[in-house]
Amino acid sequence: MTGSNIAGLFTDEEILGIREGIDGVKRAIPSRFYHDEAIYHYEVEHLLRKNWLCVGRWDRVEHTGDYFTVRMWQESIVIVRDNEGALHALVNVCQHRYTQVVGDGCGNSKFFTCPYHSWTYNLDGSLRGVALAELPGFDKDKCSMPKLRIEEWQGFIFINFDSEAKPLAPQVEAVNPHFEEYKVSEYRERNAVGYEANWNWKFSFETGYEGYHHCGLHRDRINNIVPGNNTRPLDFGETCGSYTMWMKDDPALKEKMEQREKDGYLGRDPSAKFIGIYPNLIMFLNSKQVTYIITQHQKVDFNYASTRQAFSPEVLALPQAEKAIAEQDQSMRDTQDEDTYGCTMLQKGVSSRTNSTGVIHPLEQQLNHYHNWYLDQLNQ
Repeated sequence: MTGSNIAGLFTDEEILGIREGIDGVKRAIPSRFYHDEAIYHYEVEHLLRKNWLCVGRWDRVEHTGDYFTVRMWQESIVIVRDNEGALHALVNVCQHRYTQVVGDGCGNSKFFTCPYHSWTYNLDGSLRGVALAELPGFDKDKCSMPKLRIEEWQGFIFINFDSEAKPLAPQVEAVNPHFEEYKVSEYRERNAVGYEANWNWKFSFETGYEGYHHCGLHRDRINNIVPGNNTRPLDFGETCGSYTMWMKDDPALKEKMEQREKDGYLGRDPSAKFIGIYPNLIMFLNSKQVTYIITQHQKVDFNYASTRQAFSPEVLALPQAEKAIAEQDQSMRDTQDEDTYGCTMLQKGVSSRTNSTGVIHPLEQQLNHYHNWYLDQLNQ
């Protein structure tokens, strides 16, 4: 790793290319940042574990005792709603002898019981009881499952490994109006597909943060409806950004979409908004639904990811809601298959020794805001 700035990770020329551009062209993050193990470990400690990471939506833990688990690196984490309605992110390990307390997945429980020695924990992580006999001199009030920071914003749930991290909400105020316009906090999740993401985490985010790739990966599926050249940046904040795309100006296409909506399917808004909450939440948002991608971080070139959909109350009340949502689910899966292929091919090519630094096309200029944020994070 060479260079004199940004913790020695970047050269001066690479920083200049991202910050200001070279010969009028903005440059991308250098290719080694997508496959170098040492850089990845630096990212984990100085960026990923210090920022808010999305893990799901509110209605996955709507009721008391509802929970689901996620795994980040080697940590299993339980997201659970307690008896008072508060959310908790509990590190999923017994304080007796290190056993994972809750099995991977989701469910509902009044308390958690370690499968090894039956120590029990309340929904807030506090120790409820020790099996068979008490330990002399042991204070169970000081023995709880460790907790991570947790916040809910616009219906999304975020966790943070850094106890000193700034609250999330003030950092994303710039994109709040988009969510409030559609009342996204009321949307309910209905569709989800999980998959192994055999690529660097940034590729998942960046693929959703530009519509330029519609002319390539989605040429036959999406580009004829929402062309890659119908895109422009919108709003940017401290740790977020957005861009918009709009439908092809075609009266026949508009009439077709209107008729589909009358038939009980979901039409398309004339314009769509794509919003990124850095570093791991990217979404497509309109007045009917939100499709979003989140990552469970594991390794430099391997993660668990899921693409999920939540729908507005108006959509869920449609007479043909089940049919409309099923169609959206299939569309999501087909589109994700194309993105999976694209990200896989990115990872295969990114480690070539011939690579230097990529360039930012004008139709993906919002990536530059994200790349500048990335530089700032690694320089703290």
